[in-house]
Amino acid sequence: MKAWANIDTSLKTYTVHLDHDVCPHVTEMKYGTELGWKKQHGTGSWKPFRSKEEAVDIYDNSYKEKLTLIECNNCK
Repeated sequence: MKAWANIDTSLKTYTVHLDHDVCPHVTEMKYGTELGWKKQHGTGSWKPFRSKEEAVDIYDNSYKEKLTLIECNNCK
């Protein structure tokens, strides 16, 4: 299943969301992207991944020392 990561540098969090209609965060992000709202902002970004495992691997390799990993409660 596809996944999204919300990388928030101001809150120092890396939140993994599964790509399905249950999660309101993913639904809102997709809608915004379709209207031209693109991923990168001053305090963070949304990044797509092929799977939850890939998102967590990128966290382990690139963000583990800087950000806290969170798994979305709505997606579980």
